[in-house]
Amino acid sequence: MGTIPPEIWGAVSIALALISLGPYIWVTVKGSNKPHLFTWIIWTLLTGIMFALQYTEGAGAGAWSGFITTILCLVITILAIKFGEKQIARSDWVVFLSALAAIPIWLMTKDALWAVIWVSVIDCIGFLPTFRKSWHKPYEEMVFHPLVAGVKHIAILLALEAVGPSTLIYSSSMVAMNFLLVTMLLGRRWLCSKKQ
Repeated sequence: MGTIPPEIWGAVSIALALISLGPYIWVTVKGSNKPHLFTWIIWTLLTGIMFALQYTEGAGAGAWSGFITTILCLVITILAIKFGEKQIARSDWVVFLSALAAIPIWLMTKDALWAVIWVSVIDCIGFLPTFRKSWHKPYEEMVFHPLVAGVKHIAILLALEAVGPSTLIYSSSMVAMNFLLVTMLLGRRWLCSKKQ
């Protein structure tokens, strides 16, 4: 029995992107989910940059879901304008401008690794508005989305055709951040139910 080809894991990661973000889009339109506008602007930008970085670094099938996820993040960003949380803190602007800085870092250094590290750090920081909002309103954020997104990034890691720091760092950090968000949401919901 041979190993599973990267193309299969790439297809699995696309399916997981659709499974995680499709329902997220649906419940946002229905009004029961309130995505934080700046978080999704940042995630759209960073996911697009990471797709370009991984694609140019030869990630192959490991980059496929990056393209699909960028499109889906853009849809959620547009929906967040109407349905989402729009309280924007000064720190949100800092994260946004830092995210934009990934592009010149990549172009100036001509080294994808430094851009990947920068994007990964900024993407992790980009979770902060959602963590802040979800700490106070844990029922306004889906648990399903970050759970499936974490599994999707595991599939991305398994789909990588070129394995190295520039292709591993981002998805590894996204596995950690998504599972941390799931843990926080479940913990806060449990604590809120105990207070009632």
